[in-house]
Amino acid sequence: MADTIICAHRGLDDKFPENTATAFEEALKRGMGIEFDLNMTSDGELVVIHDDTVDRTTDGSGRVTQMTLEQIKELDAGSWKGSEFAGLRVPTFDEALEVIAANAIAEHAIALDVKTLQPGIIRLICEALNKHSLMNRTVGIGIIQQSVDVRRRFLEGDSNFQCAAVANSQDALQMAAQDPYASWVYGRFVPTTEDVATVHAAGKKLFVSGEEVSKDVTRAADAVKTNPDVVLTWHPSQLAELV
Repeated sequence: MADTIICAHRGLDDKFPENTATAFEEALKRGMGIEFDLNMTSDGELVVIHDDTVDRTTDGSGRVTQMTLEQIKELDAGSWKGSEFAGLRVPTFDEALEVIAANAIAEHAIALDVKTLQPGIIRLICEALNKHSLMNRTVGIGIIQQSVDVRRRFLEGDSNFQCAAVANSQDALQMAAQDPYASWVYGRFVPTTEDVATVHAAGKKLFVSGEEVSKDVTRAADAVKTNPDVVLTWHPSQLAELV
């Protein structure tokens, strides 16, 4: 079994502005995977930003779905983190994938948090992943992990897309592992080695996250010790030092 991959929340966002090309590159070159968020602009372009609005992480204001790509590209997405990051922009999905394709070392390079299911988005996501040869290095989370119907729709879009099914507790692990539309189980707790073995015996991979794991670096380190496939953390630099 390969070593557990550390997945950096929105890139190396403990040191760099979240969901920017710089945060992604810095995490990737350390051998980490990255988690990031997808939204769609008013003119149907995919952009990498967590919130419904641009207010928190740029110098602008407004809802992402009511802004054009050109408007979003005019915004400074780095200064809020520090003056040294001034001028960083909100990346498009295609731009993010270019950075990943050029720098990713980890086998499981992308945890894709899809925030919206607007018309055409599944086709756009699948086309972009295939364009950059990253389909088999991506796991779909966000609204994907919450809904059997959404997972089914993604697999209809591309049978190679890897969806996760959520298990909020150990009691839900077996059901998630048997989900016919999921390649991954998204466990929101610190697993045991037996839990990891259960998921692997079902022919699936285990992605560990949840509030306890992602926010508490010591609990994330506990999770890594059980050797799941991926552990998501908000403290990637600290976790890398611990493990």
